[in-house]
Amino acid sequence: MIIARRMTKHPVVANQHMSTLDALDLMKRKGVAKLPVLDDNMNLVGILTEKDILRANLPEVKQLSLLEMAYQVGITSIESIMTRDVISITPDTGIEEAARIMVMQDLSFLPVVKDGKLEGVVSKSDMFKTMMDLFGARVYGARITLALDDKVGMIAKISKILADNNLSIISFCNFSDDESGKVICTLKVEGTDEGTLRKLLSPLAVAIVDEGEV
Repeated sequence: MIIARRMTKHPVVANQHMSTLDALDLMKRKGVAKLPVLDDNMNLVGILTEKDILRANLPEVKQLSLLEMAYQVGITSIESIMTRDVISITPDTGIEEAARIMVMQDLSFLPVVKDGKLEGVVSKSDMFKTMMDLFGARVYGARITLALDDKVGMIAKISKILADNNLSIISFCNFSDDESGKVICTLKVEGTDEGTLRKLLSPLAVAIVDEGEV
């Protein structure tokens, strides 16, 4: 899945000439903590965060009183305090690659850019919503997590058992567990209960990790 299908389109943005005070007001009104900053040609030139504003270090305000400093920072254009070295991705970036970048770079927000133009943004919230959909959290069903041997054909066997019993798959996710060397498989189906699901699939599993109806 590419990030274009999961990103937030038409995000709240700021122009680089906007004052810090206006940017703060925009953040408050729209309920955001980060703003992509665009130039007059609508190209992405930076990111403004609340931390950028709090850390604003303007040489001309160092000799002023606190009140004067607050005023001076407030009227300063955001281009002088924004973060310019922006890590971004393209609309066709895989969602797993976007997640990897966010984890490795400790980011909560990634601009999505094509030919210099902002197409959207992806946030932790977007990723959580994607995880909800991958695990079928919006649909009621029976869920079971199995520890399986890492063998070719295991997923096919599970799918066949479910199909033979006329059960529909809501979600099916698996990952390798480095500690045990097993494959952890979580699936959610509709048309049965957790007890029946356990009875059908336990012969294939090394262990039942958890189960429930959610």
